[in-house]
Amino acid sequence: MLDPQAFKAVIKNTPLVSIDLCLVCNEQILLGKRINEPLKGRWFTPGGRIHKNERWQAALQRIALSELGLPPSDCAGFELMGVWDHFYPNSASDETISTHYVNLPQFARFKFRPAISGDDQHDNWGWFDLDKVVSDEGFHEYVRGYASYLINKGTQDVKN
Repeated sequence: MLDPQAFKAVIKNTPLVSIDLCLVCNEQILLGKRINEPLKGRWFTPGGRIHKNERWQAALQRIALSELGLPPSDCAGFELMGVWDHFYPNSASDETISTHYVNLPQFARFKFRPAISGDDQHDNWGWFDLDKVVSDEGFHEYVRGYASYLINKGTQDVKN
């Protein structure tokens, strides 16, 4: 792990590679209310960055376990949604340093809501109708983009 000053320099000068997890059940998406920047106080998908020398599949499993309590066996059905750029005017380490993520969002559709155990990055979890997320400008544009993608993708590939 990098010390805070070195990580701040990385955020300032390079994009971070990250994975967001889109869990869908009954045409609802799981969102967590963030307690840290960027997007403090906003509903967003769980996710995190890929560490150096960590394969993206291992990062997906680590993030699912640490943020949601999902075991690796529940991660087998996730599917890549493409490559998305996310730009934020601030960062977790400094309000004046912008953040650029090259994001590899993954989604899985579940027949039944999986048991979720929260983490220290969210103070609340909720399931939201995909249609409402798309049409409600109160949700962040990136979450609305995910919801639109998932609606257009349809209901195929439901696991459980």
